[in-house]
Amino acid sequence: MSRNRPYRHPLGVVMSHRIRNRRVQKAGVAALIAAASAVALTACGSSDSSSDAKGSTSAASSSVTSSKSDDTTIHSQAGKQSTTLSNSAAGTAQATAECQPGTLKAKLDSAGTSQAEMNHRGTFLRVTNTGQETCVISGYAGVALEGAGHTAIKTTARHGDTYFATDPGAHPITLGPGKSAWADLVWTTTGASTAHAKYLQISPTGSNSHSTVAFDQDLDNGTLSLTAWSSKPPINS
Repeated sequence: MSRNRPYRHPLGVVMSHRIRNRRVQKAGVAALIAAASAVALTACGSSDSSSDAKGSTSAASSSVTSSKSDDTTIHSQAGKQSTTLSNSAAGTAQATAECQPGTLKAKLDSAGTSQAEMNHRGTFLRVTNTGQETCVISGYAGVALEGAGHTAIKTTARHGDTYFATDPGAHPITLGPGKSAWADLVWTTTGASTAHAKYLQISPTGSNSHSTVAFDQDLDNGTLSLTAWSSKPPINS
């Protein structure tokens, strides 16, 4: 045994290792306890998170239900408005239905016969609603020339401005019972391929239904110019 080294009993070494092992064991137990606590806390936290999620889902469901309810109300109101508009439109359509040929009477208006200038002659066409209901007429009249014995004469009708009047263009004109519309009718008399007319067919709506009036005129090439129907006599100012 050397005097320079301190003496240590073997049991002391053993005791020292035991103490260290106990410390390690205690540290391990403490770590396990801490881990268990963390797991427990995590579990509690998950429970709270799940609860919040359920609450959010419930709120979202409530929001969707409210939205659906609002949509239903909107659609219901829109349906009522559509029904109201449809009824209103139907009433308007009924009040402004197109004039039927059987309720219209066409003739020449003597007020237009003053149109005479530079080999141009003119007169007014006048159509009157003889029915009991208000109706609408628009566009251009149909016209055709007839000779002696009501023989057909080849006729050319030109729509637009005439020598004496500006064409208002096709547009709807509301005619109450007894009310009239006018169009300007003009031709030339230069002697070019003169057509000797005796009658004029006037179809207010351009249909086959027409009135035949006396029209003793000589006109060039069987050609007539006319404006669209107007609510007033078509005289240029």
